[in-house]
Amino acid sequence: MKTKQLIITAVILFFCTLATVAQDPVTTLQHKGTTTLFYGIESFAQAVNAAVNNDTLYIQACTMNPPGLITKKLYIVGAGHFLDSSNGRTVIAGGLTIGKGADSLHIEGLYIRDDINYESGSSINYVQITRCRLNNASFNSSSATVSKNYCSFEECISNSIDFSGYGTNLLVRHCIINGRLSTINGSAIIDGNVFIQQNYNLVNVFSSLIQNNIFCGQTGYGSITGVVSNFYSNNLFTANAISFGQDSRDSNNYLGVSQVDIFVNQSGNSFDYTHDYHLKNPEKYIGTDGTQVGLYGGPIPFKEKGLPSNPQITSKSIARQTDANGNLPVNITVKAQAN
Repeated sequence: MKTKQLIITAVILFFCTLATVAQDPVTTLQHKGTTTLFYGIESFAQAVNAAVNNDTLYIQACTMNPPGLITKKLYIVGAGHFLDSSNGRTVIAGGLTIGKGADSLHIEGLYIRDDINYESGSSINYVQITRCRLNNASFNSSSATVSKNYCSFEECISNSIDFSGYGTNLLVRHCIINGRLSTINGSAIIDGNVFIQQNYNLVNVFSSLIQNNIFCGQTGYGSITGVVSNFYSNNLFTANAISFGQDSRDSNNYLGVSQVDIFVNQSGNSFDYTHDYHLKNPEKYIGTDGTQVGLYGGPIPFKEKGLPSNPQITSKSIARQTDANGNLPVNITVKAQAN
């Protein structure tokens, strides 16, 4: 029933886009079976303001201004962030701020030009950021009373993620991180990511599980600084030797792998949409679960082109004129996503 509703929403959004000016952005708000459309560059902000907890927002492939503050439990889905996405991409012309009341917020399929910031002075939990491109993320957790717990980043591309010290049961999986992942005080799972920045990788990560990741950019002797009591398993390093930090354990890690031998098509130490992050030899670098390390291992690998999980329009054909009966022939193919 949920899949059928999502397909209908995808088709409604497509026809509404046809009915508006080509450059007029559309945000669709679903509330208990009722669909409301908002138009224009402020439509995302307007839909957030109109929404209540548990509502769903679908954002057309376009450029939108961000809302001032998100303080509700919403399910927000864009068209994706890859340049060559079949339906275009959804660009947020600024950053997003997540505030008190946004527990269990889900954000997916957005190209966010600036940062994601979690409101300081507030405890915000269970926030999921999935298949998004962003600049940086900061939790702004200055004490345990305003910690961010059970939050996750999955299949995202980010320059850095700063958990600001206070937060438990955090998850970073299948992300491409162009800089630092820092200040985690404990009980995080860091799994299947690719770190491609030069000179540093993980910083200030404590009592966490770090597995199946790929760390590029270092040669000779490398170190993961400021870390205590972590367990490193089945990670791939370009460095020949690693200092894993105080009271840390390690098992089955791959050291001294030349960066040019890791990926099908990748160079340098910054993310590029034209690169191919599949492994050249996936059978050679095996992770903790018997699948390959990196983005494409595990039970749910990195989604090609970062397409969001909602149904996608894969083809459309619209006649140039009406037929003899005055009808406009339209043929649309919508494909449901497995994940």
